[in-house]
Amino acid sequence: MNLQLSGKKVLVTGSSQGIGATIAVGFLDEGADVAIVSRGKEKLVALANELQSKYGFNRIIHTTCDCSKAEALEILRSFIISEWGQLDIVVANVGNGKSVPEAIPSNEEWLRTWNSNFESALQTSRVFVPELKKSKGNLLFISSITALEAIGAPVDYSTAKTAVIALAKNISRKLAQDVRVNVLAPGNINFPGSSWDEKIKSDP
Repeated sequence: MNLQLSGKKVLVTGSSQGIGATIAVGFLDEGADVAIVSRGKEKLVALANELQSKYGFNRIIHTTCDCSKAEALEILRSFIISEWGQLDIVVANVGNGKSVPEAIPSNEEWLRTWNSNFESALQTSRVFVPELKKSKGNLLFISSITALEAIGAPVDYSTAKTAVIALAKNISRKLAQDVRVNVLAPGNINFPGSSWDEKIKSDP
């Protein structure tokens, strides 16, 4: 498939494993250059080394970043622009579906889940939209099927992912002349270390 992405500069947040890592590989297969980031360093560096050996050292950049914090994202933005000089596509993928079964989680648990799943999306868009305006680029949010239907998923996670869709819908109208904004809402994804990986191991 040729999506005419050769040479495009792409940031994928939360990309050391799972959906994010697979998205990064998809862009690399299409000829784009990709920045992969995550909070943790070990898996990120291992993936970066693997991808650089396959696709070339100059096509992948990587660094750690807590994408729920604006100051960390500003540092990331400076790093990417210093490396590439531009940014064409941002995939706001950070998220974590692991939470508690209570109908209304504790305040501490709610904030943890909210920051991971919504605040990271909000702050990523706030910091990088100016760069996407310059390149007439694209902003893609990764939400979840749990934002569309009540299927028994954690309430705080489902609420945060619903808010991501609302954010995307509203800013898409205001940014339409300069930036195309979309959302993907995947279903359950199983990968090593995921919620489903843990469930399968505990109850084959």
